[in-house]
Amino acid sequence: MKTVPFPNQDEIEERAASWIAIIDRGINSDEQKVLEAWLEASPLHGDTLVKCASMWDLLDVLQPIAKLMPIDEIETPISSNTPKAANEPSWFRSLKVASVAALIVGAGVFVSLSISPRPEASSTIATAESGALNEEDLQTYKTAVGEISTVTLADGSVVKLNTDSEMVVQFTHSQRSIELLQGEVYFDVTKDATKPFVVSVGNDQVTAIGTAFSVDASELLNDQRSVAEVIVTEGKVRVNSSKGELPLYLVPGQKAVAGDDALLVSADADSETLLAWREGFVVFEGESLTQVIREIDRYTPLKFRIMDKDLASISVGGFFKTGDLDQLLLVLENNFGVASKQVGNEILLSKAN
Repeated sequence: MKTVPFPNQDEIEERAASWIAIIDRGINSDEQKVLEAWLEASPLHGDTLVKCASMWDLLDVLQPIAKLMPIDEIETPISSNTPKAANEPSWFRSLKVASVAALIVGAGVFVSLSISPRPEASSTIATAESGALNEEDLQTYKTAVGEISTVTLADGSVVKLNTDSEMVVQFTHSQRSIELLQGEVYFDVTKDATKPFVVSVGNDQVTAIGTAFSVDASELLNDQRSVAEVIVTEGKVRVNSSKGELPLYLVPGQKAVAGDDALLVSADADSETLLAWREGFVVFEGESLTQVIREIDRYTPLKFRIMDKDLASISVGGFFKTGDLDQLLLVLENNFGVASKQVGNEILLSKAN
């Protein structure tokens, strides 16, 4: 797979990233004069500024200087009538701008990474042939690699399945039962005090009456280790784990991880960051390249292999969106000196020359 870097990119892209952050927070008259001079100095400067903003889905930031920009090659022209990410969470937009600004710090850069969905992945969750869900019926929901889908259950609860996930649903007269077979799922549960909502992962159970929480079993199945993770965003849930003698009650902001030997609880979990996949993004906060690649592997049928052990510990922070593997490889090469080469179903990562 071939990646093409921007010509003379280092100094120009650093300057472009800095200008994006300045324009977003509100460019003053003196700064605009400096920017105009920079743009007039070379057509490459304007091209790079647009490409950098496009790469980060921040073209709307350039609206105040649209008349100065080379927008001919942009599919959606910048205009004063373009809404500014109306449905985008404020925390996410702030993260994007901060990530672009961090391009100026060199190897510690925050990057925008993108993953290609599996070609055959559809936008519809596959279900059992039983049809509508009735009492006592079983129904299976699953997503393919690279697919994120949402389904509304018979009781009105809304469930979002992350990539390569599968669950089995059964409603009875007394209980709403979910068995998470693999992957990661977020539950927004409809209140019903007469029918507890119970999610099972192996020998562990998470019970709620009306709340919102996620359960991640990807580590359990992918690595053959006894690890399940629960994050609460609303209400309260009860966790019954084979790793603990007593039930554990979690409230918003808490995360529990059922490991090999114990049930560990974190009291300051950043659920917006940890659950950014619901918006089609995954956020990193200084994880090593090894950890980043391990997470990215979940979203593509291709597998990454780090060929140079010195690259494994490179720290990566920022966010990526599902949908474009080429962009990920471009960012790794441009900002980290990590070259890529596809051999069969593997992406080999090595130091760039």
